[in-house]
Amino acid sequence: MMSQIRSFLTDSRFLSFVGVAAVAAFFFLGAKTLKVAMIWAGIASLAILAVWAVVWFVRRQRARKAGEAIGSMLEQQADVLPKRSGAATSAEILALKQRMQEAVKTIKTSKLGQVSGAEALYELPWYMTIGNPAAGKSTAIVNSGLKFPFDDGGDAIIKGIGGTRNCDWFFTTDGILLDTAGRYSVHEEDREEWLGFLGLLKKHRPRAPINGIIVTVSIGELMGNSPSFAINLAKSLRQRVQELTEKLEVFAPVYVLFTKVDLIPGFHEFFLDLDWNERDRVWGATIPYDQSNGNELITLFDRHFDELYEGLRAMSVAQMSRLQGENAPPGLLTFPSEFASIKPALKAFIATLFEDNPFQFKPVFRGFYITSAIQSTDIKPVSNDRILRKFSLNGGGSASVRTALSHGYFLKELFSKVIFPDRNLVRQHTTKAKAQLRQFAVLGALCFLGVALGGWSWSYFNNRSLLANVEQDIAKAVKVQEGRIDLQSRLEALEIIQDRLAQLEQFNEDHPLSIGLGLYQGELMADKLRREYFAGVNNVMLIPVKDNLEAFLNEVNAQGDRLKPQGAAVANQAAKPARSKQYKDATPSDVEDGYNALKTYLMLSSHEHVDVGHLSDQMTRFWRGWLEANRGTMTREQMIRSAGKVLTFYLEHATHPEWPVIDNNLVLVDEVRDKLRQVVRGMPAAERVYAEIKARASTRFAPLTVANIVGPDNAALVAGSHVVSGAFTVEAWREYIQNAIKEAATNEQNNADWVLQTSTKDDLTLEGSPEQIQKSLVVMYKRDYTEEWKQFVQGVSVSSFETFPEAVAAMDRLGDAQMSPVGTLIKVVFDQTAWDNPAMANLGLERAQKGFIEWFKRSVLQMAPSRVQMDVNVSAKPAEIPMGPIGKEFAGFGRLVIPRDKADPLVDTYLKQLSKVRTRLNQLKNQGDPGPGALKLMRETIDGNGSELAETLRFVDEQMLTGLPDNQRAVLRPLLVRPLLQSYAAIIRPASEELNKTWEAQVYEPFNRKLAIKYPFAAKSNIEASPTEIAQVFGPEGAVSKYVESAMGALVVRRGNTVTPRTWGDLGITLQPEFMSDFARWVSPLEGGAATDAGGGAGGAGGQAQTVFMLRPQPSPGTSGYVIEIDGQKLAYRNGAPQWANFVWPNAAGAPGAKITATTFEGKIVEVINVPGRFGLEKMINAAKRTRQADGSFHMTWLADGVEVGIDLRVVSSAQAQAAGNANEGGSAQRGLAGVVLPRSVAVGKAGKYQEPAQETAAPAPVNTGGGVQ
Repeated sequence: MMSQIRSFLTDSRFLSFVGVAAVAAFFFLGAKTLKVAMIWAGIASLAILAVWAVVWFVRRQRARKAGEAIGSMLEQQADVLPKRSGAATSAEILALKQRMQEAVKTIKTSKLGQVSGAEALYELPWYMTIGNPAAGKSTAIVNSGLKFPFDDGGDAIIKGIGGTRNCDWFFTTDGILLDTAGRYSVHEEDREEWLGFLGLLKKHRPRAPINGIIVTVSIGELMGNSPSFAINLAKSLRQRVQELTEKLEVFAPVYVLFTKVDLIPGFHEFFLDLDWNERDRVWGATIPYDQSNGNELITLFDRHFDELYEGLRAMSVAQMSRLQGENAPPGLLTFPSEFASIKPALKAFIATLFEDNPFQFKPVFRGFYITSAIQSTDIKPVSNDRILRKFSLNGGGSASVRTALSHGYFLKELFSKVIFPDRNLVRQHTTKAKAQLRQFAVLGALCFLGVALGGWSWSYFNNRSLLANVEQDIAKAVKVQEGRIDLQSRLEALEIIQDRLAQLEQFNEDHPLSIGLGLYQGELMADKLRREYFAGVNNVMLIPVKDNLEAFLNEVNAQGDRLKPQGAAVANQAAKPARSKQYKDATPSDVEDGYNALKTYLMLSSHEHVDVGHLSDQMTRFWRGWLEANRGTMTREQMIRSAGKVLTFYLEHATHPEWPVIDNNLVLVDEVRDKLRQVVRGMPAAERVYAEIKARASTRFAPLTVANIVGPDNAALVAGSHVVSGAFTVEAWREYIQNAIKEAATNEQNNADWVLQTSTKDDLTLEGSPEQIQKSLVVMYKRDYTEEWKQFVQGVSVSSFETFPEAVAAMDRLGDAQMSPVGTLIKVVFDQTAWDNPAMANLGLERAQKGFIEWFKRSVLQMAPSRVQMDVNVSAKPAEIPMGPIGKEFAGFGRLVIPRDKADPLVDTYLKQLSKVRTRLNQLKNQGDPGPGALKLMRETIDGNGSELAETLRFVDEQMLTGLPDNQRAVLRPLLVRPLLQSYAAIIRPASEELNKTWEAQVYEPFNRKLAIKYPFAAKSNIEASPTEIAQVFGPEGAVSKYVESAMGALVVRRGNTVTPRTWGDLGITLQPEFMSDFARWVSPLEGGAATDAGGGAGGAGGQAQTVFMLRPQPSPGTSGYVIEIDGQKLAYRNGAPQWANFVWPNAAGAPGAKITATTFEGKIVEVINVPGRFGLEKMINAAKRTRQADGSFHMTWLADGVEVGIDLRVVSSAQAQAAGNANEGGSAQRGLAGVVLPRSVAVGKAGKYQEPAQETAAPAPVNTGGGVQ
């Protein structure tokens, strides 16, 4: 009983069920701790239970198939016998086959079979018994006490047929035993069939073809033969075990059964009184299941055998003590010693059978057991004669003991409690190929585990990085608003969160592997960001829109008496060109504006009737005023772009459960409804029907946005500010609108207006013919359709490229001829608008027919192609089918998309041109320093030669837009030109940096090294810069002038001594203000001390530019006179009448320098001032105290050693007033190059920005994109 309980508790099926139950219990118990809903715990438990059930079912089906296959295999063995054995008759074969089939059928219906059905043969354990002929194998099995369900009083042995004809089958309810028969175990007959049978057995029971091997040895044979017999027998049986191991590729436990122990003298007398319970017990030793070496096995055998011997001795003493010598049979005393005498033979057999052999697999020794199946007559103990001889006794000879002939000793529990319970000890044999395969599998598993761990680590750190980036974005959004309450900071914060949320939502749909592998946490982060974003949108947009809507509805309610039916106005409006409603101010007395405002107010309060197209138009109208009032210093263009992105993103999430809504003023809604109902009753039925058709279509078809069209990867690159309602798509027209209009024109319509909560029945057939009604409804639809798509295209913008790497990355996408978002956008607009242009649609489809199949039909089959029909009637002549307003408004898109004769469509050529721009930018990027290449590209673009940008712009203006009306040019040109202008703007920064580097190397650094430390640039310096040194940097031929000509070149326009930047599309380099203001001073002809002798100028020696001036000496108190000397020109004054004297400066004929010496009355000569060098005069003037006189001359005085000298100065002629300048009293003059400091950079090192003009109306004037050089 305990064995059965243990077997049940250790069964793999029971353990697996317990494991599943434990996991389910963990889910339910941990649901509260893990904050998981109980339903999810139940779902998880059911999922695991389902997996367990599937695995159980698959295993059972596999076992059933294997059991059926084994049964068929056994039954088919009979077909082999007639061919191989002529000795057996057909009747014998049929009898054997019938008995085998009955046995198989019986085992399938046994106790185990009733549980497992057809898989009984698969699930029952299989054991092979091998041994010498007449070793007692079959007898031991038959007398083991096992149940043979098919034994109906006959023989329990089933003779083998076919490949097992030399074997005996024993089918029991607990297992199947196959007695290989002594003949096979020791002889080499019928190997082919036998090995074939083993192969089939391995095929159908791959995991455990057999569950054990029972080696049966007769103790009588071991006792009656020489020791070599045991060794040879062990070797022979070892070979059979080896054969089974090799063929079946399993290590099965080996049980050594020593039979016929009753042949040991004294057995009958010793066990005569043994009851049936004791006879069923196991007598032997079970060895722990391991692969011990031969020496250890012998040690274990010795120890266990000795334990058995000691047990027999103890039992002998106990029995003799009980009998107290009264008729005690001699066997009680002699059997233990006789048992001990067989130990050497058994030990030799065991040692040989399980010895280590490098050329054979080592069997798994599970145990040795002593048994007796049937008992023969008792054998006289050998020890009796020895005792009689030793003690000189007379042997009376006791009577022979009569023995029971069919008692099985020590067999029943051996099979039921030892062998059969060990059924799962069999192990797969590892061949060299399997070992290599296992090594590869282990290596592969380790590699997989390493890759998995590496991938999980990679994903973990990437998810951490993503989480950190999200937190940084939130912190950045908070920091942007810190200490600020302006609109710009709030919109910037929303855009930061919006960009990250868009990325996370894209990842939620299809996240990259780098953040996946089961570790992706984007959903939780997206939920948190979405809540933050919606909260911000509620404050920035919904609350202002709600306030404005309520204020407007209050005005509508107050002016309810002034509301008038709009039938005539609507009819007139249908005949007029459509105007944009995006920025049209709503009028409270306009019933349509009031109705739309109420509709918007109700839509914003519930998810039920949301129409994103309507909300996009109306929310813009009621949000714009608040934006204008609160934009502060924010540019209008930036405000419109940011607000458009926020509104578009908000409307894209209209279907999200957490989409924020407003709380309505129900009283106001009810009052406005009452006022509108009174007027709407008088509205034309056509208007009501058309509004109902639009409302239904908008809920059936998804809206279109730029983000939907270009995809999430390009959403940040190409943005849009308008959402097209699903009602205004070609799918809506073909699948619903067209049929709905036909239905409305022919049948009575029951319309329910959810806005006004009214229900009306409109029969438009009373107002005219169905054709006329249908035409009027189509006109209204096409009018609104055109308006929707015009606003959509006008709202498209290409994001600016802040840095050159961003420009390269953006142009990689924009310049992709296959995946460019611009090309995709143009083609989608064409697809959505071409249905109203029959000629354009037919042209495209007709040209699409000119493929291989059409050629085959024309040339081979001589078949005329069928005309492709659109949903408009295009089979008539073109003149009979007028182009609709949609086709007329968007004909330019068709011109771009439709293939030309023997040429690609214009849009494809345009994308190829963009790909050239992309290639050029990538070349600049790959150069390492993009500055030189960017500078060259800017020059080529402005010159219009060799530039991909200029070439693409010419292609746009001269081929793509030629012949288009101004209104279509205004829509298309900004879309096509924006990528070019943004690319050009992105290269301005590296080009400006390159200009600054060149300036620093060619001008700034030489000036600072050579001139900045010298006079006149350093006023206090005693070292003068030579004219040659000055001319190297300044003047018409100096480094500054050469830099502008060579480095800047075409980037600037030089007019005389002024320089201004040239622009391309209003974009160009930005020069430093000090460079532009001081440029004339730096490049003007050098004069004075800075001029060289060969310098150009009028007059003077050697043609040198000179300043002509006059000096008038004034009397000097305390002196008899003084002498003025300037560049060799002398004026001696003796305190007489002052007179003007002429001087020139510089004077090449004299020594350069300026000096004044005075003579006192004592005859002492005082040097008032002495300044040598070419700048002597300039320094002398700067050292004087100067005052301007009424006649324009200057009075200058010098004081030295108590002597004061005064002189008047008048400049006669000077191209550059270096001597006098504009002197102010007590101040210093700003003259020539004196004190010049060059800026470190000449260009502002920041990227240019193309500001897109705001679209005020549907048909604005063409955007001034600077199509040429300005």
